Amino acid sequence: MSSSQNPEPQPSAESSIGKLCLVEYPHPALFRKSKPLLRIDGGVRDAVEQMFDIMYESHGVGLAANQVALPYRMFVVNVTGDPDSGEELAFLNPILTRPRGTAIQEEGCLSLPGLRADVRRPQRVVVEAWSVDGQPIRIDLDGFLARVVQHEFDHLDGRLFTDRLPDAAGLEVKRDLELLEDIYHGKQSRGELPPEDIIMAELDRLEDQRCKS
Repeated sequence: MSSSQNPEPQPSAESSIGKLCLVEYPHPALFRKSKPLLRIDGGVRDAVEQMFDIMYESHGVGLAANQVALPYRMFVVNVTGDPDSGEELAFLNPILTRPRGTAIQEEGCLSLPGLRADVRRPQRVVVEAWSVDGQPIRIDLDGFLARVVQHEFDHLDGRLFTDRLPDAAGLEVKRDLELLEDIYHGKQSRGELPPEDIIMAELDRLEDQRCKS
């Protein structure tokens, strides 16, 4: 793995991130390209544990840091969606290579509640990353696991599965997205969610904390 493309995060002193929660469209974190982690601390390890908990509580099979308002290149996966079965995988600073084949399958997203659509993706792909223990990961993925990893990787680039839909299908979900926007901005107007400038300032702070040398 190239350190320039996939930097190895270094252990550092404990630093709390705090309680995380799932964010929904159109939260700014969902459109922000995540930065590679340069440090793994207690806050990162705790965040990974919380992300698994949130994923299971929401009946998901994958969750990216963007979806809990963290600007870091990391995501978690368990294709069974069951904390008592399957394999829990956490990928830090992942890169994807060697896409092969094509498959179409229905996808949904925890940050886009109620939306589902068929998405075309490569059938196979190689993921290289680091574990929370600082160990290198390299897996040749196929089938559903390959799809989940690609879906979560898209999140790290600020991309949603709806961005991959052809024009006709994109028009079909447009009204649903507008409804989610109305719900989100309604919560902001009632003070249930912070304003955009406060959200962006917190994303900047978190990024400065672990993504800058």
